[in-house]
Amino acid sequence: MKTIAFIALFIIISVPAVSLAEGPPPLTLEEAVKTALVHNRPLLSEGEKLKASEAGVGEAASAFLPKANVSETFVRSDNPVTVFGSKLNQGNFQASDFAIDKLNSPSPINDFNFRVQVIQPLFNGGKELIGYRRAKLALESAKMTHERARMETAYETVQAYWGVALAGEYIKTAKQAEKSTEKHVNLAQDLYGQGMLLRSEVLLAKVHLADVEEMLIKAENREATAKAALNMILGRPQDTPVTIADSLAYAPFPGSLESLQGEALKDRPDLKGMKYNVENTGEGVRMAQTDYLPDINLIGQYDRDSRDFFGHGGDSYTLMGRLTWNVFDGFLTTNKVREARANRNAASYMYDQMKEGALFEVRKAYNDLQEAKKRMDVESAAVKEGRESLRIITERFGAGMAKSLDVIDADTALTRARTNYAAALYDYNVAEAALRLAIGEKY
Repeated sequence: MKTIAFIALFIIISVPAVSLAEGPPPLTLEEAVKTALVHNRPLLSEGEKLKASEAGVGEAASAFLPKANVSETFVRSDNPVTVFGSKLNQGNFQASDFAIDKLNSPSPINDFNFRVQVIQPLFNGGKELIGYRRAKLALESAKMTHERARMETAYETVQAYWGVALAGEYIKTAKQAEKSTEKHVNLAQDLYGQGMLLRSEVLLAKVHLADVEEMLIKAENREATAKAALNMILGRPQDTPVTIADSLAYAPFPGSLESLQGEALKDRPDLKGMKYNVENTGEGVRMAQTDYLPDINLIGQYDRDSRDFFGHGGDSYTLMGRLTWNVFDGFLTTNKVREARANRNAASYMYDQMKEGALFEVRKAYNDLQEAKKRMDVESAAVKEGRESLRIITERFGAGMAKSLDVIDADTALTRARTNYAAALYDYNVAEAALRLAIGEKY
């Protein structure tokens, strides 16, 4: 009996723990942002682009190093010059090969040539150095692009998170309206049973209840959609259960418009990235100008020739320096320089426009924040007034001094005020996140 009692007690204690473990813990806004910054798929894509830019620096640095090539070439020919040279290279030339008939009409010969060639750049107009600087600038720009993508992902997460919270507020408002409307329907039916109310008044109350129930259905669907959107941003399956821990609330945001705009010009990574791009296009002009200068390279070469693939033959080495200078290319280089300068100027204009755009984004988010705060104040007062109005009219209806339509109008006005207040609170929190994004604040 003691064993059975112990098992029963264990089951009683364990079942609540298991049921609690089945549901995920509430998700805070901070946790949501951290999750998105690790698992968001577009952000992961940006991370791979950053890795590509890092590899690009290595590619540019390789231009300073020598290039080594190994080749094996097979030739069979009865061309007199080819046969003569191949025999010499193979170390197989005989005195009899000087016979006129053999020189003019030699027998075909096989030649296997194994070659190792090393090319060391010495001077190529500065292409290697400029290419390396451009790769470094491209990497810095990519870092800024990645940082901006992190900020945008955080903003999208905040927006989606508060979208779930707003949907929850809409559900709460709809349920409050449903509860008050059900009371009104019950009261109307009681008054109708007492002969104090027309049946049309009862039907009107029931129609309003159906409207409220429809509003609740839409709010619940909106919440399901908002949760799927949040999961998608977090890089999770869209049907992952979501319960949020934070609720919409007001917190003042410090700073004047002018100071916030100053922060944007100083801190926004996309502006820094664009500045790197402008510098890069300037290097592009210098890169185009290198074609006016000569190329000088040192070449070392080792050759081994034989009749058979694995045979023994003659070997040789060659060292040479090569200078190439294109003195006229049909004005190709001139036009490439013009093109590069135009690209540099275009990038400079885009940088100026981007700065103006950043200032505008700060201004818009700041204005949206102020507007949402004013709406919150107005709708907060409207909720208080609407609640009191509904109480008074409901009492008058119970005393036979008001119509059902009066109660419905008061209830609708209160529901609208509650909905508007929730929307204004949501807009305020989203505008705050947009303002943080606009000034380049890191998460």
